[in-house]
Amino acid sequence: MKWLSNITKGKNRVRGIDHIAVVVSDMDRSLEFYTAILGMDLIKDGRPEGGLKKSFIGAGKKTLLALTEDKNRSGAAADRVEGVNHIAFYVDDIDKAGLYLMEKDVHIIEEKAGPDGRVTAYHFLDPDGLELEICAETGKETPQY
Repeated sequence: MKWLSNITKGKNRVRGIDHIAVVVSDMDRSLEFYTAILGMDLIKDGRPEGGLKKSFIGAGKKTLLALTEDKNRSGAAADRVEGVNHIAFYVDDIDKAGLYLMEKDVHIIEEKAGPDGRVTAYHFLDPDGLELEICAETGKETPQY
């Protein structure tokens, strides 16, 4: 696996995630959730183009998620998301962000606390069942699990 060592060492080293591509069953519903509830910015609305309706959302001018609509993703397939455990997003104020989600009736499925007992993360589902997390910056090298 020479290709792997080429991208993990030296000047070609992977430095971060550019974006995550997510398949959604209803673009309108997903864009509403990610923009109105999570407060992300709609960078490119692909709905007018028809077809796969690729839309891009993120923070400012930086795309974080590339959404592709697949209306055939229904029934049992829509009840689970395979291959991805969850996607985590940093927020400036975890307390305010968590309260906001609850005010918007977003069901919190897990709440994580640090050693001091203060909440450090909230886990919840997007409209297609993909687990999301909002978390506070911990300053640690690895995330809290």
